[in-house]
Amino acid sequence: MKYNTNEEKLKLPEYGRLIQKMVEHACTIEDRAKRQEYAQRIVRIMAQLNPQLKNIPNFTHKLWDHLAYMANYELDIDYPVEICKREEGSRPQKLSYPQGSIRYRHYGRLIENAIKKLSEEPDDQQRESKLLLIANRMKRNLAAWKGGSATDNKVARDLETYSDGKLSL
Repeated sequence: MKYNTNEEKLKLPEYGRLIQKMVEHACTIEDRAKRQEYAQRIVRIMAQLNPQLKNIPNFTHKLWDHLAYMANYELDIDYPVEICKREEGSRPQKLSYPQGSIRYRHYGRLIENAIKKLSEEPDDQQRESKLLLIANRMKRNLAAWKGGSATDNKVARDLETYSDGKLSL
């Protein structure tokens, strides 16, 4: 019995193993006219497998590109469109994770940064209004994390801890 895990990985899994085998068979056909006709049949089947692609402007161009890609660009036929070679393994770089740890994860890094900026705020009136907004947000975050209500005392203590005693409610 054949298992797919033992077989070669599919180039375009959305078309399935049957289409991949049809493309491989097309590469083995000796007669150029029969190979051309067979390739056109494959493209028609690919179009039937993905009807949602018909709304895309260059629908047939994309199908012919996929056919050429699955054949490793070795299928010798007269393509009705110009084939664009696809780059192998072009993936975006992975994003780096922030290195610093957060004291209280349930509040998040944005709250931590906002408290740090607020503790450096020179204007007392601005600081007081922003402090109430941050405390309200902290209370909502804490309530969401706990799954219930949060006390004002807990938020006030955490706020003092975050700001190293510079801010208090």
